[in-house]
Amino acid sequence: TTGSRKDATGQYLEDVYRSVKQGEGAWSKATNVGPPINSGLQDATVGLSPDGRGMIVYRTSDDLVSGDLWMTRMNEQSGWGPLERMTDRINTEHHEPSASIAPEGNEIYFTSDRPGGYGGRDIYRIRQLPDGSWSLPLNLGPVVNTPHDEDAPFIHSDGVTLFFSSNGHNTMGGYDVFRTTLLDGDMNGWSDPENLGYPLNTVNDDIFFTLSADGTTGYFSSERPGGLGGQDIYEVVFPSSQLRKVVVHGLVTDGLERPIRARVLVMDPAGEELVGIYNTDQRTGRFLMVLEPGGRFALSVEAPGFPDHAEELQVPAASGLLEISHDIVLGSGEDQGLTRHEDR
Repeated sequence: TTGSRKDATGQYLEDVYRSVKQGEGAWSKATNVGPPINSGLQDATVGLSPDGRGMIVYRTSDDLVSGDLWMTRMNEQSGWGPLERMTDRINTEHHEPSASIAPEGNEIYFTSDRPGGYGGRDIYRIRQLPDGSWSLPLNLGPVVNTPHDEDAPFIHSDGVTLFFSSNGHNTMGGYDVFRTTLLDGDMNGWSDPENLGYPLNTVNDDIFFTLSADGTTGYFSSERPGGLGGQDIYEVVFPSSQLRKVVVHGLVTDGLERPIRARVLVMDPAGEELVGIYNTDQRTGRFLMVLEPGGRFALSVEAPGFPDHAEELQVPAASGLLEISHDIVLGSGEDQGLTRHEDR
């Protein structure tokens, strides 16, 4: 690694390395990415931006105890650029070791042991405001966070599925990887975390899980028998039966195609059981939700200045992860709402 310093346990400090997948199960020899990412301090990559051109790096201070999260971006000609310290909404005098950027780049999930949480490290979220600044951190609440530690959040490219590791939920031992789904963005509603189970999780620490955009391949860090020592990187391929989800995204607009801030309630066909509540982005009118394939759902759309709009959504069957577009156009009191939807 860069430099010859060791940490308090006698281990050499971490550097960031790069390896390229060359075929089925084959990877190139790992190479040190060098400066400006690596320094004489502890440098660890904890996440990539959705476009793959931004890297989040955790770097310690000279004391090798405290540290901050930094961002660097890839330039086609010159490679990785200088590290820029992330916003003070994230970095504090407390410990913030990991972060993940949402697909559109306007939300960041991160962990911190700052006061006011539920104990240990908690997961927080910040949003970018219309003026470009960042909101105050929002704790994801007691459904996700426990009195113990939650770490290594990864928000999937669907924008609503959050993976994280915890040693506070019902684990097999140490850190296990869990999955939760955002049900209502404005109200901070999350589904009960689901343990991804064996063989991904073991009695040891299983952490820093990431998932490919198509949902088929995951990577994570684990210390388990058969490894090369310490935390190794593992790959897991999910059978299609575990990936039967439909990602529905779209726009809510008026008749002039202007975006509308609205609330979309998803119910069972009889309108008796609430499946989820989804709020559109206040600037773009976009919404995104994850539904079970082959189902029929009743949608109720509420927006200030418009009559309530109701319609039915038939979600196609899917053997794996399917993405469809479903746009909603709200009319005036005299007009009927129109919808457009197409598979993608």
